[in-house]
Amino acid sequence: MKRMICRFTQMSLILTGALALVFAAGCGKKGTDPAASKGALTQASGKTWRLDKWVGVDGSKQTPGVITIAFDGGLRVSGNAGVNAYTGPAKFAENGAVDFSTGFVSTRMAGSPEAQARENRYLNELRLVRAAAIEGGRLVFTGDGKLRMEFVAQ
Repeated sequence: MKRMICRFTQMSLILTGALALVFAAGCGKKGTDPAASKGALTQASGKTWRLDKWVGVDGSKQTPGVITIAFDGGLRVSGNAGVNAYTGPAKFAENGAVDFSTGFVSTRMAGSPEAQARENRYLNELRLVRAAAIEGGRLVFTGDGKLRMEFVAQ
């Protein structure tokens, strides 16, 4: 009986340790390649991109609505967040991560409660983007949590 309890305790400790390692690996900062993110935004410049697929930071699928983004050559961002136009700076952190954290200014038009909620979520989650890439002709942003935004050129 003691041997069975001891074996159960050992297995519990091993399982707990393995789960802790898996959890820790998933929580680490995603590596960002400064050249890749800068290259993607340079490639995206001069075009307007429409949000096509969106998985929120919490892993939930979001309805994109009519959301757009555009970059000028100087890393200025602008677009339509669904109800209002927005603009702001795109920067790069020292580790190469895309940085929209300074936020955006936007017009103040009113829309349906659903459109306003989508717009607010989009602008908040855009601030959590850490990397940009061009994948299969799509502009793809990834970031904190499970955040993934895919844009198609218009």
